[in-house]
Amino acid sequence: MTVRTRPVNTLKVGQVAAEAGVGVQTLHYYERLGLLPKPNRSDANYRLYSSETIRRVRFIKKAQALGLTLDETKQILDLKAHGREPCLKVAELGEKHLHEIDARLAQLRAYRRALAQAVSAWPKKNLSARKCAGEFCDLIERLP
Repeated sequence: MTVRTRPVNTLKVGQVAAEAGVGVQTLHYYERLGLLPKPNRSDANYRLYSSETIRRVRFIKKAQALGLTLDETKQILDLKAHGREPCLKVAELGEKHLHEIDARLAQLRAYRRALAQAVSAWPKKNLSARKCAGEFCDLIERLP
C-alpha cells in the first residue's frame, strides 16, 4: 500500500492566514520584514508555504503579546536561523521590557494622582456661574 504524503510547501496564503489567526496582508507584511522566509511559488504564481509557517506566525504573535516589537522578534528568529540559541536574547529583552513597564506604571500612577486631584476640584469651582477664561477650557489649560 502506498502512503501519500503532502508535499512540504503546499499551503496557500489564505490557508496559513486562517490557521494562524491573522490576515493575508499580515503574512505579506511579515514576509517583507523578513520575519517569514520568501515562499515558493506555484506554476500559477501562488505563494506556497510549509505548515511550519503557521507555527512561526503563532510564535510572532505570542512575542508581540509579550510586548516584543517585530524587530526584536526578527532578532530572535535570526539567531535561531543562524544556529544560535536565542534564549539569552529573549531573557535580555524580557528584562528590558519589564523595566519599561515599571517606568510606565510609575508615570501612570503619577498621572492618575494629578488627574484625580484636578477632577475632584473641578465641581467646586461653581462651573455654572463662571465663564471659561481659556481659549478652549481653562480647567484643562491650567493643569501643570
